Amino acid sequence: MTDTSTMPVPQPISDLSDDALDWQVLLHSGNASAADHARYQRWSQLSPGHAEAAREAEALWQDLGQTPTAQAFEASPMRRQKRHWAAGIAASLVLLAAGYGGWQQVPVWLADYHTGMGQRQSVTLADGSRVLLNSASALSVAFSASERRVSLRAGEALFETADDPRPFVVETAGEAVQGSAATFSVRRDGHVVLAKGEAQVGARNLAVAPDASAQMAWQRGKLIFNGKPLGQVLAELERYQHGRILLSDSKLAALEVSGVFDLNEPQALLHTLEQRYGLKVTYLPWLAVVH
Repeated sequence: MTDTSTMPVPQPISDLSDDALDWQVLLHSGNASAADHARYQRWSQLSPGHAEAAREAEALWQDLGQTPTAQAFEASPMRRQKRHWAAGIAASLVLLAAGYGGWQQVPVWLADYHTGMGQRQSVTLADGSRVLLNSASALSVAFSASERRVSLRAGEALFETADDPRPFVVETAGEAVQGSAATFSVRRDGHVVLAKGEAQVGARNLAVAPDASAQMAWQRGKLIFNGKPLGQVLAELERYQHGRILLSDSKLAALEVSGVFDLNEPQALLHTLEQRYGLKVTYLPWLAVVH
């Protein structure tokens, strides 16, 4: 971020928008000096493009502190749309920062096994049990003479437990999932899908899920949806790529979506939604807006 207050050099609109957001971060950090504010005023007057980028960035930060009622002011349809998307960008930045902080608080990198965003990893444990870690997942292992205990610290994992007299226990979300010669998947939020064998969550016996194959399709690099709400589909897709995916209209969240999608090309799902359901996707840094 430089003070080019002499001869302005034309910049792409996206670069101006990024610079304008950088200015807002500085000006609202509590560390901005009077000189910084003066430099910002000069920067915002370099060209009509600079002025527009500054107005949009200022509106974005203002929206962060407004209630939904306060945001419902009189404006042109185009302005309302821009303000809505700006608010979405701002919310995304806040959520990304919060998510990063939360991620840092969990000792993921100290886990025995972990995967990055969009990665999958197969692991064979000392007892012969097979574990497949899904995207952005982490697992710690603590086997003893009396039990085989693992802790799912983040994400999701598929377990195929080997025959062993010791119980196989997966800790997640404050609960314990125990499987016996079973195939089951567990998410950090406590969601469990049993495909084969026997498993219990606490004292509750689980039944084999009739759609277990579809729910576990991620192990084959696929996502399968049959009449799933668009909001749920997009939330699932977010687990496999960096950045946020937002809906510009909450009414679209109920749109039913069906299809088989390749996890090796996560953006292809969004392209398919555009072609099959008449939706549009606008791509921004770390953000895709579906409208």
